[in-house]
Amino acid sequence: MSFSAVRRMGVLLPAALLALSAGCEGPQRQARQVATEHWNRARAQVKARLAADQFAAGNIAAAAGELNEATRLDPQNPALTPLRVRVLLAEGRINQATELLEQAKLEGPPQAELDYLLGVVRQQQQRWEEALDAFRRAGELDAEEINYVTAAAQVLLQLGRPQEALDLLTSKAATFNWRSAYQATIAECHEQLGGWAAAATAWRAVADTGTRERLAVALYRAGRYGDAIPVLLMLLNDGPPERTACLRPLLVECYLAEGRTAAARDQAQLAARAAPESPYVQRLLARALAAVGDYPAALRVAQRALTLSANDQTTLELLAALAWRVGNRELAESAARKLVERDGDNAVGQHVAQLVRGL
Repeated sequence: MSFSAVRRMGVLLPAALLALSAGCEGPQRQARQVATEHWNRARAQVKARLAADQFAAGNIAAAAGELNEATRLDPQNPALTPLRVRVLLAEGRINQATELLEQAKLEGPPQAELDYLLGVVRQQQQRWEEALDAFRRAGELDAEEINYVTAAAQVLLQLGRPQEALDLLTSKAATFNWRSAYQATIAECHEQLGGWAAAATAWRAVADTGTRERLAVALYRAGRYGDAIPVLLMLLNDGPPERTACLRPLLVECYLAEGRTAAARDQAQLAARAAPESPYVQRLLARALAAVGDYPAALRVAQRALTLSANDQTTLELLAALAWRVGNRELAESAARKLVERDGDNAVGQHVAQLVRGL
């Protein structure tokens, strides 16, 4: 081999080695980049889970911080968008949430949760028809999520279309009939329609304490007083007084309707001590005292009720009847006269006035 050939090889050999080295480094760099992206996505998933946990715990600022880090690590991940929207809504940034939703719907794949959140935004803006459309789209994208169906039904109730809401829910009965949220919304539909017996049946299927109050009211409104009494007693025994005070008068009404006069009197006395300035509660006590035959005491309570609401027709009617029952003709005549002056066709006023005149 000539010297010149050797020199050429000496020049070419480093170049060849460099080329070979560069050829190996390309795939290695690409592999490192893929590994880094994979690692970032994994870290982003962890950060997203932490953000969701913080959000569920009500720590909105901490959730926002974790979510920002997750977005930085995996900026193109559409799965992060719903939580980002929820955080914005929790922070009261409705305009930013709306912009993010609209952008995500234009650029990303369809997501039922995005439509649902758009419906939530439209609800807050009181754009009810748009909210309804969004909730319906969410339900079409994910037919197994109950929140989308009940949200649409709630909007229909808000719009005063309870039958349409009931029809929507009934069409989903095979999927959701066993769910408490479904039964609760069914009950609200029946309440708006005035179907109190059906509402009570639905409320009974709902297990949590808060809805037992709705069950008790529905049973009462349906005229099922005997069924309402144990539910009311359970609520009064288990719940805090400030929450259940409004239920005791309902219990009195149920006892009176069932003819359990002594129990009605006892509960009415408790109710009157809790709400001494309520004309309704004082009338209720007067009725309960009259039901056990204590007419003088009933009259005194009715007079007190009238001092709390001087022009109340129901109180005047009760006072007129009780005054006549205890023989106080002057008071009976005065109350009857006021009733007739206010309403010439008032049956109680006319009847007591006739009794006073001996007709």
